[in-house]
Amino acid sequence: MSAFDLLLDPNVLLFLLLAAVVILSSLLVVGHKSIVYAAFSLGVLGLANAALFALLGFTFIGLFHVAVYVGAAVTYILFSVTLFEAVPSVGRQLRIVVGASVVLTFALLAVVFGSYLAGPVQLTYISYKQLASLLTGKYWFAFVVSALTLVTTLIEAITLARLEAKK
Repeated sequence: MSAFDLLLDPNVLLFLLLAAVVILSSLLVVGHKSIVYAAFSLGVLGLANAALFALLGFTFIGLFHVAVYVGAAVTYILFSVTLFEAVPSVGRQLRIVVGASVVLTFALLAVVFGSYLAGPVQLTYISYKQLASLLTGKYWFAFVVSALTLVTTLIEAITLARLEAKK
């Protein structure tokens, strides 16, 4: 298999597009002066990472990542922003870049998760013991990463609360 054939593989193309979204979003998170757009870019970064998890076969961890990391962390940051008195203005060029990255991310998420949602859903019963053994057995690494993400969010919340108390 040549390098050209590898680039024509849809999974490789999807991975490369998601990797580009991850890099662009991470640069916007770190480099943007507005905390609102940085938090929004953090959400796009989390969605792209979740799509990468799903692309690698860890769909459950991808959905968990969206629910916890994107849902909790970005919501917390944006909620904290609403407590500030003034939000800095943002240029038109950056709005276009953020908008384009959001549209691209949602399109890629639709492609990745669309294959899972296309067919009929098979409902099965799973006990908490089976879920715990699945998380600590097969998905142990992703479980540790998710746990560290939660702990990081809690540390961030405690730090912001202490800074608020000092004022």
